[in-house]
Amino acid sequence: MSLRNALIDPSELAVSEPLRLTPVSPAFARYRVLALALRWLVAGAVALATMPDLAEAEPGLVFWPLGLTTLALLHLACAWREARSRSWGIRHHDLLYASGLIQRRLTVLPCNRIQHVETASGPLERRFGLLRLTCFTAGGLSADLVVRGLMSHDAERVRQYLLGRIHELDADAAPPLEHDPDPAPS
Repeated sequence: MSLRNALIDPSELAVSEPLRLTPVSPAFARYRVLALALRWLVAGAVALATMPDLAEAEPGLVFWPLGLTTLALLHLACAWREARSRSWGIRHHDLLYASGLIQRRLTVLPCNRIQHVETASGPLERRFGLLRLTCFTAGGLSADLVVRGLMSHDAERVRQYLLGRIHELDADAAPPLEHDPDPAPS
């Protein structure tokens, strides 16, 4: 038996229409910046507490807090922009999630591969009305797709939709039950 696996000319592939994904909640950018700012404040406080007295230190060491502050502000600005660039979409057969600022990533997870869906949120996410939607596929110990930045009501609706699709797909894949028209008396 010979297996044929011929190359396909890319110019012959069908052209698809551009995806129109839905941006994540604007609250996600505020949440992301606040969460990172809290981490930077803790790191800065630890750094300052462990640093020798600036008055007695090397002259160049005085600029260290300024460099740390500049780095933190750049990180926060990039995080804001990246959070604002995230988007998601759901189609009949798959869930899509786009993220990244410099290196863009589009993840497409087919519904027929999803085994389990959950929503979660930390205290700060709840304060902003956000939920993370986590999708698991068969054979994996960790999440295959985490959609961050969804408003609570959107995440719950998507979760319910995906659970319904999982149920539909399971019912379609299950063999028909045999029915015994004349059961034996006990």
